[in-house]
Amino acid sequence: MLVHDITGIQIALLSFKIINPMKKISAFFLAGMFVFLVSCKEEADKITAQQSTAVTDQSVTEAYFNDASDLSTAAYNSPDASSLGGRTSGRTIEILISGDTRFNGATVILVTSGTLTAPAGTITIDFGTGKTDPAGTTRKGKILIAYVGFRFIPTSYTIMTFENYEVNEVKITGIRKITTTTRTNASILFTVEDTDGKAIFSDGTFVTRASNHTRKWILPTATDKGEVEVEGTVSGTTRDSKSYNLLVTRKLIFKVECSLNKIYAPTEGEATLTVDSLPIQINYGAAGAACDNTATMTIAGTTQEITVN
Repeated sequence: MLVHDITGIQIALLSFKIINPMKKISAFFLAGMFVFLVSCKEEADKITAQQSTAVTDQSVTEAYFNDASDLSTAAYNSPDASSLGGRTSGRTIEILISGDTRFNGATVILVTSGTLTAPAGTITIDFGTGKTDPAGTTRKGKILIAYVGFRFIPTSYTIMTFENYEVNEVKITGIRKITTTTRTNASILFTVEDTDGKAIFSDGTFVTRASNHTRKWILPTATDKGEVEVEGTVSGTTRDSKSYNLLVTRKLIFKVECSLNKIYAPTEGEATLTVDSLPIQINYGAAGAACDNTATMTIAGTTQEITVN
């Protein structure tokens, strides 16, 4: 209460000095306590800002890695099976992707290195020196996808890497291996492993990440553009070099329709982000939530809304 009633403290100190002119030591003690309490409040505000930044940075990093993965899956899904296998090794094809405005202005090139019976090759998504999609997201550089095996058949896999790739001035680096585990008519389940992942921000600071999780692609239909469900763990360091661990406690839902409108954060799901032993609960939205860039973080019973962009 003293921290929030600065005027009252000042009046109390003034009254004490008038009534007790000889007790300066006590007055100085109270003044010192006032400075200490204000200092503690400022430090608490600073810590809260750091915690909020850690949550936002982790959410942005997860969102941009997921977006790149979604782009690579869309590119990999576009050619017909015979093109992926290639009648001759070394065949080069330009892939045209329709219906996904995130590819606007990008060049997508397929180069085969396998055969019809043992498909393999690479796909390069090249945004050049910068392409801005209709939602206002600017991407630069290249996403590189190496694929092995029959597309989306169990044990087949892709390896995604980056070459000077940026999203809205956040540079993404690292290696993501995506292995198909099961497939149905409505969805495909993958295991995903990130190594040496890093999101480098415009001021030079960065978030590192290593992850093991599952990624379930709910296939698009005539009325729905599809979505991705993510579960698992992520670990690394924050922009101020603190260790963190993220555990998904309710699957994170990334909707393609949201990504097409520059909303890359999960629209649903919950996770616990532990930074230097401090657990932070993150809630991105309840089941059926609409597209938005907001989430709530809860620390020791105190809840605050944040914006992820």
